Amino acid sequence: MGDRIKENGTYLRLLDDEGKRCWTLNYAEEYGVGFHMDVLPSVTENSLLARQHSIAATNKDQDSNFTWTTSNPKGFAEWFYEKNGVAFDREKLIQKQQLFNNQRNLYNSVDDVPNIHVKTPLQRTIQLLKRHRDVRFSQSDIEDYKPISMVITVLAAQCYQNETTIYDTLRSMISTLSQHSHQISNSFVFNEYYARNTYTQITRTSDRKWVIQNPTNPGENFADRWHEDYNARANAFFQWVAWLREDFINIENYIEEDKFTKSLVDRYKPTNLPALSFNVPHKEELDYPIVSDEYSADMKASYKTNSSSWKRFKSGQILLKGKDLKFKLNTNVPAPFDVYWQVVNTGQEAANVGQLRGEISPQSNTSSDEIYRTESTSYTGDHWVEGFVIKDQRCVAKTGEFVISIRDTY
Repeated sequence: MGDRIKENGTYLRLLDDEGKRCWTLNYAEEYGVGFHMDVLPSVTENSLLARQHSIAATNKDQDSNFTWTTSNPKGFAEWFYEKNGVAFDREKLIQKQQLFNNQRNLYNSVDDVPNIHVKTPLQRTIQLLKRHRDVRFSQSDIEDYKPISMVITVLAAQCYQNETTIYDTLRSMISTLSQHSHQISNSFVFNEYYARNTYTQITRTSDRKWVIQNPTNPGENFADRWHEDYNARANAFFQWVAWLREDFINIENYIEEDKFTKSLVDRYKPTNLPALSFNVPHKEELDYPIVSDEYSADMKASYKTNSSSWKRFKSGQILLKGKDLKFKLNTNVPAPFDVYWQVVNTGQEAANVGQLRGEISPQSNTSSDEIYRTESTSYTGDHWVEGFVIKDQRCVAKTGEFVISIRDTY
């Protein structure tokens, strides 16, 4: 499947590195915000234990060996819609009317407004939780153990009691999950009554393992690795719950929904990239004419975590000083071609020590499958990296500026 996708020049530009289960196409990323599509190779699941809509999907282990694993995305979607149904019906007419009033040039009537634009407090809360997770773990020593999105979605949906505001949804969920954190104690002793009646979303078993059941796929446990590395994922999850309480529970002064929402947006919005000027006097100009209509190029960036693994980050995402970075350039320009990199930094810290940069330098080797450049986060400020693809003495593709915002603290 990956080879077929790569045959298309448009998809090749959007294609991410091969994942454990799927190929990912990253769409319309701008200023650190974008959308993606996961392409999952699968067949119909024939197991007698499989539920309706179950599929068998490919799964690649650390040695690149493939096996089949059971999944049920359609069944999960139906389960989530059921959990979200009462709130959706309540919000639908109000939100559709508002959208119609604001976008009369797009819709002929309220009924023409698609359901997908209606967002319930549960859906908004899940979006907020995922953003909070990404921000809180991005600079921590336990980032490799941060909660996966599926765990967040399942637990939020299970905790949801049709609250009418984001604040009430958050408060109820944080309270419920905080009760489950008692199981992380070293003195924890399994009690069957509590397992059945109190610890219903997250259960620690008698053999000291953890269970978060997939509600639509019997036998699948989203917490099957939580006991590894001395309960590292469990500890990280409940640390996140503590951060949620710290960041959101003391917000009584923002109880009005508009003030509350504004406080969250101000705290967790991405860097305001449009305010960044890319025209600085120390920026070197490219010596080749730019003709970039026929081909394309893009850039993926990663930083090395404290556990020495590489973690993807988006343009504009805030990083701390002292990180090793790797920038990978992808292009559909046919070989042979040359690649040039431009690294530009700004900020008073670099200026004070005479380290403002804006040079353009050639890539030493463009014949390999991976074209990349390494850098490090040495000075605070807003910096950027851009790649240029040169063919026949012309710049036929460029990546655009990839912004790295370096701070002393988040």
